[in-house]
Amino acid sequence: MKKCFLEFVSLFAVPFTALLMVLFSGILFSETLFFETAAMAQERQILLTVSRNADPAIKKVALSLKDCSVFVTLELSGVTSDSQFIPTASERLLPDSEFKLAAYNNLVIVGLPEQDELLKKCLGHQIALRSGEVESLGYGKWKGDFGTVECDRNPFLYSHKVKDNPYSTLIIKISGTSVAGVVKAVDAFRAGMLNGIVPAGQGELVETTILDRQPEFIVPPSLPDRLGEFYRVGWTQPNEMEYRAYLDLAGFEPKQLWRIKYLSKNVFDDVSGEGWNNGLHRLAYGNAVTIAEFNSEQEAKETWNSFNKSNGAVLETIENFQCYRFAQPTDEAFDKSYGDVRYFVSGKKLIAVSLPKTQTLLLIKEL
Repeated sequence: MKKCFLEFVSLFAVPFTALLMVLFSGILFSETLFFETAAMAQERQILLTVSRNADPAIKKVALSLKDCSVFVTLELSGVTSDSQFIPTASERLLPDSEFKLAAYNNLVIVGLPEQDELLKKCLGHQIALRSGEVESLGYGKWKGDFGTVECDRNPFLYSHKVKDNPYSTLIIKISGTSVAGVVKAVDAFRAGMLNGIVPAGQGELVETTILDRQPEFIVPPSLPDRLGEFYRVGWTQPNEMEYRAYLDLAGFEPKQLWRIKYLSKNVFDDVSGEGWNNGLHRLAYGNAVTIAEFNSEQEAKETWNSFNKSNGAVLETIENFQCYRFAQPTDEAFDKSYGDVRYFVSGKKLIAVSLPKTQTLLLIKEL
């Protein structure tokens, strides 16, 4: 499937040089590509889906995801069998006859819910989208031009139609409140954002609560691309609830938070809770590095010191690096802990690492 664009040529039976001219023009190619049906995908491919009804600007920007670094990392870690996507009209996946195609491949849906029935069907409950308006717990309700990016497990695979499967598949939803918002969301995803809301202009907060947060786009500090057999795939933009958790702990709210995600080799080779915890959902905290940047070194240090009052805290030294260690929590969904979380302080930053101990040591030596 690495030749998916070449295979696409044969569907139209036109000279390859002529198609190249169309491709580089970025006009006719983006208009026609998603109107056609892609060749049947094998399992664990990436289907890039856009509606036939999508705005031409959305079709064009979706194609810019070719060679996206996120897809390359997904292939390296075994989530997908190919880093190249297969362009597919989203309408193709709506009939029951195409259920297996939708379930056993990874889906990337780019568009607006009012133009795309597949996207509307898969939106979920983390983000509410309407034309010109977005609402999400921890951000609030906003009007204006915003882009949204959200990663989750593929809802087609995780349905009553599939009793069990030896691997998981992903869904990545890139959307927004307007065409400008979708374009901004594609740019954010290309920069590694896996979950978040990005402004594409001025926004207006419709209602005020204590959990409102101005959507913004700030790229996190650089971390190693690889830690042994763990690959940095991207990052999540934490919401106001996570900011306030630090405030509740020691009285200081970080000025900025990022959660950078690493994927282990073959992380999705099952459908377990551990696979979800180590996956790409915004609440999947496993194999991640959360960086909380405070206004001063004193605020960061006092917040770190406050962990000694927390239940389950263990003060630990790893090769001269001091940290507080906690077992990852259990609840009604997770009946066992899937590893430890270690908190380090470095200047103005408080760094939480849920990677295994070996990878954690590799990381902190780089900080």
